Amino acid sequence: MKTDLVLAPFDSAIGDMLAAARAADAGGFDTVWTYDHFSGLVVNGHWSRDPFVTLGAMAATTERIGLGILVANAANRHPAQLACAVNSLQSLAPGRVRLGVGAGAAPRSPWSAERVVIGGSVPDAATRRAILVETIGALRALWAADAFTGEHLRVSAAMAVTDGSAMPPVVVGASSAATIELARAHADGVNLLPGDDLPQRVATARGARGADFEISVLAPLDPNHELGGDPTGLTDLGVGRRTLYVRAPFDVERIAAIGRALKRAD
Repeated sequence: MKTDLVLAPFDSAIGDMLAAARAADAGGFDTVWTYDHFSGLVVNGHWSRDPFVTLGAMAATTERIGLGILVANAANRHPAQLACAVNSLQSLAPGRVRLGVGAGAAPRSPWSAERVVIGGSVPDAATRRAILVETIGALRALWAADAFTGEHLRVSAAMAVTDGSAMPPVVVGASSAATIELARAHADGVNLLPGDDLPQRVATARGARGADFEISVLAPLDPNHELGGDPTGLTDLGVGRRTLYVRAPFDVERIAAIGRALKRAD
């Protein structure tokens, strides 16, 4: 099983996030991710950090670890802007980038607070999923220098956004069965939240797709466990990747120790 580190950007210094990413890079973590949130309001925090500034700095100061956004909010980012940002990250870290995308939170969710504060509307779930599907289609078109036209989004073949490198793997953040089905149909993987119904959601995600479709689960990093948490339950479900999140202040020494243990266990 692959194990990733997810660094929450809330109330953190980018230098501290870089130190944690370097510790993960030196050990057995597979990928380091950060969230796409521009405001600390979503967690009652004081501030957040731009994901692509942060990931770009990580790319320049690490050597082998994967880098990803978990997940880019399709409600806030036009596909052309998102493709440019991700492709720019690819130029700093060729072959190491993963692209997470999500539909955005429901109107009453605290995670939609930043959308409200900039005066943006929060569509219903079906509309958000439709925009997510079109976002993925538009992103694939942009990397192929193609055109895409949907009900909500459109891009042209002449937008000159990406540099010809291969598109990174697309991972959809999903909590509902409908979004999991969407991920199966349009993405390369899905990232799930933990919960009592996780076995059913993993079964839904697996569906008829083979090993080319990766199932990952988001969970808190347990600093008291040698491996950052017991992976056995997820392994038994057939989950291929753990994405373990942690908020500032980051215990870099503990992250490094867990990374070393993961490397030994590999």
